Amino acid sequence: MNKHNEMRSGVLYTFFAFFIWGFLTIYWKWLGSVDSGEVLAHRIVWAFVFMLVVILMRREFGALRDQTKWLIQQPRQLLLVLVSSISISANWIIYVWAVAHAHVIEASLGLYIIPLVSMLMGILFLKERTGVMKMFSIILAIIGVLVMTFRFGHIPWLALALAATSGVYSLCKKFVVFEAYVGMTIETMLMVPFAVIFLISNGIRTPESITVFSGSTGLLLVGAGVLTALPLIWFAEGAKRIPLTMIGFFQYMTPTAAFFIGLFVFHEPIDRIQLLSFLFIWLSIVVYAWSELTRASEKKREAASC
Repeated sequence: MNKHNEMRSGVLYTFFAFFIWGFLTIYWKWLGSVDSGEVLAHRIVWAFVFMLVVILMRREFGALRDQTKWLIQQPRQLLLVLVSSISISANWIIYVWAVAHAHVIEASLGLYIIPLVSMLMGILFLKERTGVMKMFSIILAIIGVLVMTFRFGHIPWLALALAATSGVYSLCKKFVVFEAYVGMTIETMLMVPFAVIFLISNGIRTPESITVFSGSTGLLLVGAGVLTALPLIWFAEGAKRIPLTMIGFFQYMTPTAAFFIGLFVFHEPIDRIQLLSFLFIWLSIVVYAWSELTRASEKKREAASC
């Protein structure tokens, strides 16, 4: 594959990954009658089943077996994978709950600040250096959160929890050494026992919950697993082919789609103070994107002069 075709396929992979993530908001609304914990449990189980199918099709079952054995002998890596699994599972259930309880706009605020939280974690925990513009973008985002805090009299925990769990997941992934497909399969595998125990205990406690997995709702629950795994696979493929700065622009498709779906499809209210908060967040994104573009162009000039 030549460089042009590789770039084009990378753009397509990344676009469709973020497109699915953006419009999953509507999908979770279709499952609004199902308890959020039950949706999460089915999502984990069926994502694992789907990843097993992918692993078998790619003939990587041997790699999965070997990596799992190695992981058991590496307590630090096992802890990192377990923390990443818990954090992404928490992120999933928070967002599903937000959609089911008409908090899509607040959830989109959390999705917007994920890159900034990840950058802040890099500064705090990885000692990454950053420029004045990026620090300014973080300050603008903090102001946006504070505006909403003063408006409602409490911290927007839902938005911050979404951003924090995603940030922890990204931080853990910096230290995890697995190949993308095998890594995701192991992450979901670690959560499967808890998901199965939850589904069994929930079925015993409330027998009527078993009837949820039937008809169109049952198909939607199976599809939730597929739509969890598939965009992650596409994102992994896209990230290998296109620059990080381009990924940075794509990642704002998801919160933008969620914001407009919450506003125009679900008709969630938004007042002037909330809008002001979003304006600060959007401005911080512009500053962040500008700093990334500037850095990329400087690297290009340096490479050309060598």
